[in-house]
Amino acid sequence: MTASAAASPFADIRRLAADLPAPGVFVPPADGGRLAAISAWLTAWTGRTPPSVNRPVVALYAGARQGIGPRGYARDRLEAIAAGGASVSRMAGSQGAGLEAFDLAIDRPTPDARQKASMSEKECAATMAFGMEALAKQPDLLIPGVIAAEAHRDAAAVALALLGGEASDWAIGEVAADVAAAVERARGEGDLTDPLEVLRQLGGRETAAVAGAILAARVQKIPVLLDGYAATAAAAVLHAIDPDLVAHAVAAHVGGAGHARLLAALGKPPLVSLDIEDEEGVGGVSALALVRLACEVR
Repeated sequence: MTASAAASPFADIRRLAADLPAPGVFVPPADGGRLAAISAWLTAWTGRTPPSVNRPVVALYAGARQGIGPRGYARDRLEAIAAGGASVSRMAGSQGAGLEAFDLAIDRPTPDARQKASMSEKECAATMAFGMEALAKQPDLLIPGVIAAEAHRDAAAVALALLGGEASDWAIGEVAADVAAAVERARGEGDLTDPLEVLRQLGGRETAAVAGAILAARVQKIPVLLDGYAATAAAAVLHAIDPDLVAHAVAAHVGGAGHARLLAALGKPPLVSLDIEDEEGVGGVSALALVRLACEVR
């Protein structure tokens, strides 16, 4: 490692990613079906036989981007969750899941990614570290997701930068053109062969926080249910560093075509298909119900 690399704000993140506990031994049963496979996955990462989910936590990270979506969108959603009026609030309650919603400086939106990098290295690394705070509740299953207007834009841009193809592979309509423009701008300014550079250039704060939460869960061997396209994009950044960083993660659900393509690239078939665009934990909590049923499979 060069002196400049060691001094990088990402240095601690890279060290953490390079020093992982051994992965869980996950051998899906040959004839037990998908529920038995989920049961085996939980046992592999929690060490409990039979498996159980006693302290699931939904961690939602709220971010905002300049000029994208309705003004005040993230603030309105945070207030709805705090008041217990959001769908995810009721659904999490019905599943006995904790619900944490984090405000990632939504009153100070990140720049339009077509014009400027989303974050500096320092801010990106700090936001990843902040995302790790979801593990303070000591969950035995983590469901990370985002609250952000049109979160699929950032997810598609991250996917395009990491995996290539055409913007239309990852987004549709006018959004695809915006995604292409953002990635083209980022390629001219940074080294997009570095997944963390992709994250800071094109992911919002919410994407960085989810990536941090997923990484912290891997260090603590806590299974993760990925809630939607944005969380999958965060996982894709870690996967590009080392596939073992997301070995503990399962896709909760699948939404649009870009999300489906990204899950296929990561080798993570979804537990359910709900066609949700603005996810905000709903898909993850829906899949939690299936995971709980899987705990009863022997």
